Amino acid sequence: MMYVSIILALSIPLVLFFGYKNRQGAKSDDTKGIGWQFIRYNVLCISLPLVGLLAINGVLTGEVATVIAGIVGYAFGKTGD
Repeated sequence: MMYVSIILALSIPLVLFFGYKNRQGAKSDDTKGIGWQFIRYNVLCISLPLVGLLAINGVLTGEVATVIAGIVGYAFGKTGD
């Protein structure tokens, strides 16, 4: 169980790092803007390992699940203007 927790904990900063590197683009290109698709990708890829990590360690409460569900709901319910 400890190895699973470590892998899930390491996946969160990796998502942020690779998302940042993706937004930088190539050296010859301009940097990309942050759109709603990128935000949705980050929210989903961070919230799933976080929920798994909290559930494995027995600290996932109803309040925490509600907050995470609200964040995911907002990210996927928001329309790109």
